Formats: sequence, structure tokens, C-alpha cells
Amino acid sequence: MKDYEILSRATAFLLHVDPPDPNDEERTSSQEAVAKKTSMFPHLKENRDLRSRLLRKQDYRYDPATGPRRMPHQLNWLEFCPVAFRPRVHVVASSHVISPWMWPKYYGQEWLRAVNHEHVRYSLEVWGGNDDNDAPPGGESGRRIVAHDGKLRGDYRPLAKFALNPYPIHHPTGMDLAVIHLKDEDEALRLMKKLGISPLYLPAMHELEASEDPVFEPGERVLFQGFEVYEANRADHEALIGDKDNMAPDSGEDRRLFHPYSSLGVLAMASPDRFLARTEGGPLPEGLCGGPAIQLLSDATSADKSARDVPLTVRGVVEGIVPTHHESRELAGLASFIPSYRVREFVDFAERIMLEQIIDKDLFRKVVDLKEKKDRRGTTYGTGRNGEVHELNVNDNYASIDDDEDEDKLPDDLTLQASIEGTSEESDTPRIDREYQEIIASLREHHTPEEVDAILATVEREREEVIKIMETDGGDMDDVIEAVRRKTYEEKNRIFEEIKKEMMNQQKIAEGDIMSSKDGKTS
Repeated sequence: MKDYEILSRATAFLLHVDPPDPNDEERTSSQEAVAKKTSMFPHLKENRDLRSRLLRKQDYRYDPATGPRRMPHQLNWLEFCPVAFRPRVHVVASSHVISPWMWPKYYGQEWLRAVNHEHVRYSLEVWGGNDDNDAPPGGESGRRIVAHDGKLRGDYRPLAKFALNPYPIHHPTGMDLAVIHLKDEDEALRLMKKLGISPLYLPAMHELEASEDPVFEPGERVLFQGFEVYEANRADHEALIGDKDNMAPDSGEDRRLFHPYSSLGVLAMASPDRFLARTEGGPLPEGLCGGPAIQLLSDATSADKSARDVPLTVRGVVEGIVPTHHESRELAGLASFIPSYRVREFVDFAERIMLEQIIDKDLFRKVVDLKEKKDRRGTTYGTGRNGEVHELNVNDNYASIDDDEDEDKLPDDLTLQASIEGTSEESDTPRIDREYQEIIASLREHHTPEEVDAILATVEREREEVIKIMETDGGDMDDVIEAVRRKTYEEKNRIFEEIKKEMMNQQKIAEGDIMSSKDGKTS
């Protein structure tokens, strides 16, 4: 009896839970020059940014949501949970690959009917090749050129294998989509980063809804990537049709071969749940199901930004191909993929399920209220047409149709913006500069240069101590500052007491000398 049977293998990819953080992007020299011109004292902005980060740890030690400034209801579900308690990436794959027994039309083995998740182990393999792969003759030295026209040139081999948790989440209405997660995620992601693996990004639902770009545009280019799966002795194979049982009949080993595959595609047709694209490398082969359709930069975007500055974004997930023997020649062989907005709907569904299992019920209900813009704590959610700030649910009759059109805009009031997760404002930098100059000038009027230097050194020492405590222990910023300041005063009092004792001792010695001299005169 075999210990195991390899049921299915196909393409999967990593998807970021969090959106790209603009603060992590390297700024160009021109941006840096502009930043320097905004203030004569750039260290003040650095100190303020540092203080802003430390203030986030007043109530808890865990980092809040990152990414661009957004309203609470625009956060993804898992962003309401600190990273320490939830995944950082999803492993996206086809549902029929994750759970073959749920797809009898693809897998006809009778014994699969008795299989469930308790009998299955999941793993994720990373494949790579030599550095000279896909480097055509005459190419620039050290530059790797990939021809996206099908099977990649060169030899490839598995570099690492990572265990996955046996708790997949499948699409609720039967789309061929599923997510699963890494077991030892921190270590796995660290090793994957060394191997050059970069998770992809998926636009949030509010981004998709607010985007002015057309949902579908014929002629738009996408990039399909994944792995071709084929038999070692098979010279010709039909893409995504035919026998799915490619295992040797009397062996537990999977004799199928894997090879990286990359093909450009051009959008041709669409339905609400499915986009079709013509692929330059011919019909997508077996194995690419579950792979990403990656959005390519438009010519205008390419001119404005470097390819490295734009995160790789998922346009969809490969579902299969239209059969090559389809009666319509126009449709035959076209790649079929689930569009990004359907993928986002599913990821939101999965993340909501996960969050409900991670946090307690009361907290989850509060998150649901935030997502549905029903928070009753007075959080500001938007502004009216005339700039007036309004709060949801304060007065049920206050909201209007006009307000709904502006509900996703951040409030103009800077104080209100400061209460929203991830917001910051730099308009008060000149005022801080002036106050700083006035303080220094006042110190120099009433103290000697040595005293001013000593005061500034004490302030800097206290600042460093506050930073160290906040980074290691967290806590309330005001309490930490008070404790550090109290320590400074205690040290100052101790020094004063030592000086006082020293002066008293010197006075006693001097008085003793005087008395001795008087005694000498008397004698």
C-alpha cells in the first residue's frame, strides 16, 4: 500500500495582504530636493515622524495598518489585525488543485470520494534555474532577458519546498479559486526573499470602484506566468484537456515534469466573471491554472515611472483555456482568467472569515461597523460639498445624497485627519521651525553657551531614552516622558546634594582652619 498519492500539482502565487506602502518606496533625487526645501531644519521633521511612529504604541505595541492614507472602511479585513496574529501573504491557487475531490469533473478516481482535508498535506515548491538562462547570444553582460513567448529557455530545478497549513478557503459560489497559507511564514518569507520571490498586489475594492480606468479594454496587455506540467515521455500534449491522472499506475512518485512558462496576452473578450485573452505563446499549457495574470504598465505610466517603482499587480487568476476544438475559431485556445474584481471579492470573503476566527466577537462586530461605516464613536468619515465635516450616525437625518458622493474623501480639518489611521500632515512644519528658533534664541539670551549646550545635550539624552523605552516596552508616550524627566530631576538633585555636601565639608574644613589659627594666637 502506498504511503501517499500525489493528487495535483499546478501553479500558485503569493499575494500581499497589505497594500504597497508609499513610505517604503525610494524617493528620487528631485523628490529629496523638494523635501529639503520645505524646512531649514530637516531633523525636526525626522523627529516628528519618529514621534508619530512611537505614538502609535501608546495603546498597544503592535504596528497599525500601513499603506496609503485611507478611511477605516477602505482597509482590507485583515488590516484590522496586527501582523503578529495573522498572515502577511495569501497563497492563491485553483480550487481544483487544492481540493481535487471537490471537482469530480476534473478527477474521475472513485477513491477520491472518501478523501477530505484530514487526509491531505500541502506544500509549495519554488523553482529556479541558472543565471545564464534566457540570456540570448549577443545580450548585454549581466543582464537577463526573458522572452515571454512560452516555455522559458534553460534548465530549471526545485530550489526549496515550504509546508502549508491544511486549512484552505474556497470560493463560496464555486469559482475555481482558493487561498491557503504558509506554516512558518516568517522564516519561509525570509528564505523566499533570498530566492528572489516577490509577492504580488491586488487592488483593494475601494480602489477598483474609484478607478477611472475601464474594467475591460480590448487590446490591453497582460502577462501570464506559471509552470507547464507534462509527461517526460510526451512529445505532444493537449492544453488543459485529456487525462488528468498523470501519475505512474504502480508508483507513488509523480513523474511529470515542470518548467517555467511566461506568455504575453492581449485581452479579446469579456463577461462579468471571465476575461479571455489571446496568448503569444499559443494556448496556455496544463499547469498554469491558478497562475497570475499580471497587469502591465501602459505607455504613459512607463514614461512617468520606472518599472521598479510600480508594484506588480494582479489583473486576474488563470482559470484555463477555451478548448482548442471549440466550434468558434475565434474563441478556440483563448486563455480564460478570473478578473481582479472577482478575485478581490473572494479575498475579502476569505479575510473576513479569518478575522472572525482570530479576534473576539465584540471586537469583530466593531470592525464590521467600521467596514459598513456604522461606527458610533464619532469617527469622521467624510465632508460635505461645502467642506463642512459631518459624522455618521450622529443624526440620521443629516446624511444626504450629496454627502454620499464625497464619503470617501478625507476631512479638510487637520485635527480630524490626525484621528484617522495612517494620516499625517506636514503643513505645520514652518510653525515648528519658528518655535524651535525662538526657544534656542531665548536660551542663548539667559544662559551661557556652555549652559545652552548642556541643556540641549540633556534634551537629546532624554529623547534617546524615550525612544528606547517606547521601542522595547511601548506604553503611553506621556507617561514615558514623565518617567524619563523624573529620572533627570532625581539625577540633578543627587548631583546638587553631592555638591552641597562637598561645599559643607569644605566650609567645615575652612572653619576648622580658622579656629585652629585663633587657638594658636591665644596660646
